[in-house]
Amino acid sequence: MQDRLTPYKSPRQKRSRESLERLLESAEQQIRANGFESLTIGGVVNNVGLSVGAFYARFPDKTALLHAVQERFHGKLEPKIRAEMIAEAGPMGTLTEAVEAAVDVLIRNVVGERELSRAFMTLSVTDPLLRAGGERINRERRETFVQIMMAHSDEIGHEDKELAVDVAYGIYAAIIRGRLVFGAEHELYYGIDSTTLYRELKQAIAFYLKGGKTAPC
Repeated sequence: MQDRLTPYKSPRQKRSRESLERLLESAEQQIRANGFESLTIGGVVNNVGLSVGAFYARFPDKTALLHAVQERFHGKLEPKIRAEMIAEAGPMGTLTEAVEAAVDVLIRNVVGERELSRAFMTLSVTDPLLRAGGERINRERRETFVQIMMAHSDEIGHEDKELAVDVAYGIYAAIIRGRLVFGAEHELYYGIDSTTLYRELKQAIAFYLKGGKTAPC
């Protein structure tokens, strides 16, 4: 039987599940090391001592493999991101501190997995299933971000506070997506180094959420 959103066969036997896990881990490590452009079926199976036939018994093609890698990767990463955002940003006493902590968690986890994140972002432009998976993940991250920021709603200088937080998350996502997909040398960033870009991003989000007001001296 096939999963509704993933065009690959879900194994029932333990041995088959273990083989699938090995294939997915091999693919993930290849992407992490050399980018998704380097991913080949032969490389995936050779790294774990399986045959090409074993691959095709599970997946119809490399695209289906990427769907499964995305599902597995985010299945592990998203609970970690949510837990860290709540633990690190949740206790903060001010909106600015909460923004800095939450965005730091997102950057650390998303940019920290640059090649995998870039693969899913880039390929989602033409792949509806990868795009749907990415949209679901962003909804979940956005919900956590909104939850944390709304605890400081008295500092948000907009009539529609939740809309403002949604837009703030969109600002973060647009900047990070551009950085990952196009790289640091793209003209979009005018030679801005990562440390400076992320610092300014956090300050811009906090400034926007406050309605363009700086904290009193």
